[in-house]
Order: sequence, then structure tokens, then C-alpha cells
Amino acid sequence: MVSNRTMTELRRLTFWGLVTFFWTLSRGDTEVSCVFSEICILNCSIQPDSNPVINWTHLAAESYLVHSFSDGKDKVEHQNQNFRGRTSLFGDQVHSGNASLLLTAVKVQDQGRYECKSRTAGRTALSFITVTVDAPVKRVTLQQAGNRITCSSDGIYPEPNLTWTTVPPSNVLLRSSTTVQRTNQQLYNISSSLLLPDSHPNLTYSCTVRTRRNSSTAPQGSPEKTEKTHTSRGIAIVAGVILVAVLMIPLPFLSEKFKKFWESRGQNQREISITEVLAEREPITSQRGDNGDVSLGEMLPLHPPTNQDQSVIST
Repeated sequence: MVSNRTMTELRRLTFWGLVTFFWTLSRGDTEVSCVFSEICILNCSIQPDSNPVINWTHLAAESYLVHSFSDGKDKVEHQNQNFRGRTSLFGDQVHSGNASLLLTAVKVQDQGRYECKSRTAGRTALSFITVTVDAPVKRVTLQQAGNRITCSSDGIYPEPNLTWTTVPPSNVLLRSSTTVQRTNQQLYNISSSLLLPDSHPNLTYSCTVRTRRNSSTAPQGSPEKTEKTHTSRGIAIVAGVILVAVLMIPLPFLSEKFKKFWESRGQNQREISITEVLAEREPITSQRGDNGDVSLGEMLPLHPPTNQDQSVIST
């Protein structure tokens, strides 16, 4: 016979099980958008516990285990091969209630519905996350050959949409053909070829590739023309730097030469000035007195020295 205590415990577990079930249904799935080849976090909160058990499952046509945690460590022995080496939990935060899954190197195949199931202190909790994967448009390339323009963009998910427009806007009928290819990584490569009409030579054409996450537009001739312009500018800058460097090499040598030249020229000027001053002096009269001494006329010039003479003599 079942005791009253056991019945009470069963009723309590049933009650909390129903509460958890209906609360999960009313809350709905958490939506997470991940970017191809990057890191993505699938959030899951649980009741704090010293020894929680956590199981992450990908709910597809055939559900498979993504990640397990128990006894204080990760358990990946039964992990699906598609997730091998790409999943982990925040180990130091699990006991405090963070059971979020860290998913690296996101693939297109990772999208879908996930279940985070936890068991703490005899209580089981469920939460569901819906993951979408996007590979945004990174670059749109335009190439023109004659009267035909080709627009292309690679590595996109989900399947993109490509449109042509004109500047200024016109009602001209644009004749284009578009092809879409799927890669081994489940990404899309798109390409479109536009035949330019001869009746509207002054129109400029633009190509836009759009997905649910972003879009990118390339006007006619922009990628290649811009790239060539940047290349030409780069070559011109490099050539200018080399030319300046070559011209600056002899500057120290020339500077030293000019310095010596001007010093030599100044020395010559001073020597010429002294010679001219001496040449302009009057002859000294040689008169001796009766006692044979040199007279004052021998010692001094016959006329007073000029200012120029004074400066030379003082020097």
C-alpha cells in the first residue's frame, strides 16, 4: 500500500512537471541567429545545483546528441560527429545556473531546433532554441566585356536575390540571365549577365545582391575601376618616394662642397683686401739724422691712415 508521504511526493513532482511543461509551451522557443564560420552561443539557464546533468540535443528528423555534462565535466563520448570538437559549456558557471552552449565554426547544417535538458535536485527542466544560420553578402563584383556586364557574389546563405537597376531610373527592358550554384558547404554562388541596350548609352547600371540579413550594391565599373585607380595611385606614390630618396642621397656631399667653396672664397677676399691696402700706402721717406738714427718720416706714412687702413692694421 502506498503511504501518504509517497503520494504527496508524487503529486508534487507531477505538479511541477506540468508547471514546467506548460511554462515551456507558453514561453515558446528562443530564437538565435548565427553567422556562418563564426562563434554562436545558445543560451540556457537552469536551477543552480552542485551536480547538474545537462544534455543538448539537435531535434531534427533524427535527433542526435550535441553535448553532455555530468559529474562536473563534459561527456562527449556519444556526441554526434558533426559537432565533434566544436561545442563546450562555460564550465566555471554551470553550477551557478549557466548551461549555455558555445558553438564554434558554425555550419549551415547547424540550423534547426535544439533542446536544453537539465536535471537538478531531482527536477527536470526543458528549454528550446531555434537556430538560424546566415552567410551575409560580403562582396559584389562587376565585370564588363563589350556590351555585356556580369555581376557575381559568392559564399552566401540562404539563397540570395539579384536585381539590376539603372541610374537615372528608366523603363528600359533589361535582358539578363541569372544562375545559382550550391557549394559543398551548402552556400550559394550567384551570377547574372546583363546585355546592354544600344538605345540607352548614357545609363549607368547597378547590381544588388540581397539576403534576409543584408544586401550589397555595386555600380557599373566600380570594383575594377576603383581597384585600378587605387593601384595607379599606389605606384605613383612609391615612385615619388624612390625619386625623393635618390635626390636626397648627394645632399650631404654637395653641402660640404658648398661650405668649403664659400670658406675659400672668403679667405681669398680677405687676402686681396690686405694687398690692395698695402699697395695704396705712400713710400716711406728714408731720412736719417746726423747721428744715424731713423727719422720720424721713416717710421710713419706721409698721410694719415684711412678708416680701412685702421681696420686692417688693427686686425
